[in-house]
Amino acid sequence: MTLNAVIEMHPQTDEKSDHHWSRIEERGIFLGLKIMLKTYRTFGRSGFSLILYPVVLYFYLTNRTARRASSAYLQRVDADARGRQKLGRWPVWFCSLRHFFCFGEATLDKLCAWTGGFQVKDFNFENYETFTALRDSGRGGVIIVSHLGNAEVSRALETRFRKGKITFLVHTKHAEMFNRLMHQENPRSAVSLIQTTDIGPDTAIFLKQKVDAGELVVIAGDRTPTCGSPRVSMAPFLGTPAPFPLGPFILAAVLNCPVLLMFCLKEKNRYRIIFEPFSDAVDIPRARRRALHGEFVRRYAERLEFHCLTTPYQWFNFFDFWHGSAPHDERPK
Repeated sequence: MTLNAVIEMHPQTDEKSDHHWSRIEERGIFLGLKIMLKTYRTFGRSGFSLILYPVVLYFYLTNRTARRASSAYLQRVDADARGRQKLGRWPVWFCSLRHFFCFGEATLDKLCAWTGGFQVKDFNFENYETFTALRDSGRGGVIIVSHLGNAEVSRALETRFRKGKITFLVHTKHAEMFNRLMHQENPRSAVSLIQTTDIGPDTAIFLKQKVDAGELVVIAGDRTPTCGSPRVSMAPFLGTPAPFPLGPFILAAVLNCPVLLMFCLKEKNRYRIIFEPFSDAVDIPRARRRALHGEFVRRYAERLEFHCLTTPYQWFNFFDFWHGSAPHDERPK
């Protein structure tokens, strides 16, 4: 398999919302990544780690929005007995700081993935036959991922999946910038980023051609437009209804193809990649589309919640995912 393209699908957002993820991502990202890649190439993983942790600590101390979002999320996890067991009985500020450090580790692993530092031996697979059955059938499909764990490292599996092609749709407003940076660092990289603000007719036709050719389309299911957008569906998530994007499920309906979920979770020094069958084909009659879209969102939210409660420190959405809804329970700070 060649990792064919990384394409951005970015729903319309409310530009007045300074704390929405789409605004937060814009701050100095290109220069920061350039410096990180240069540091990583110069000093290696160990040397980079020495620089990374003070930077993460500074980010934790100075970014009040991200710190509050982390604490609110962890309080929701703590309200569930399964999540409380995984968090341990630490004060919320300590759990939040650990959450930030896990994010720093994930950033380091992204750099390793971009520069070819991961090999197939660094992964354990769960339900891998679910993926290979789809790949070897010659049918195309949609894989829905999340910001739980580190889907970026799946790029390291390029040689193992050489029988097919995968198109990643990612939420970033910097597609051309990432594309330039990636090819500067790795001219042989097969990864490309193409920016689009919406799935219009041209994008739909492009993706339909990919799926009809037996290729896979990958999209995150937990990046949303701002609250009040008609492009979301509310679903229970960690005790409070939260807005989830309809885009992945509308896309699957348009492409009328099988859908899998994929989670890439770190366990010590290895990653566990989990494939879960979701739907053989999302073929939704027009009269039932709204109800069935909501049903698919609810099912996705259930699986994301399950894995968040299992690995709570690996969900890296440092913004108000619930758009101001208070958690049901708060541990003392």
